[in-house]
Amino acid sequence: MAYRALEKLINLHDGYRGVFRTSLGELLLIQEDGEFYLLARRCPHQGALLDEGRVTDRVITCPWHQLAFSLHDGRCVNGGCSALAIYPLAYEGNTIGVVE
Repeated sequence: MAYRALEKLINLHDGYRGVFRTSLGELLLIQEDGEFYLLARRCPHQGALLDEGRVTDRVITCPWHQLAFSLHDGRCVNGGCSALAIYPLAYEGNTIGVVE
């Protein structure tokens, strides 16, 4: 397992969304309300891109069918959908990334 830098910390700000292709798949890095989240880019329901998903109170809502997922643990909070993959973030120097 190795650290993979995704973004420099200086580039992050509330509203940031970054898409990254990794050995874990396509990941979406989000910063909202000063918090960072790393998750699968696609909704587990029908594969919609979450890039434009609305984030409110640490929950991201899929733009296609309005399924909502906790950014803490990935569970679907308003339906019977399987969980969204959430990944732990890692930091090295002035970068934020993931361990692959």
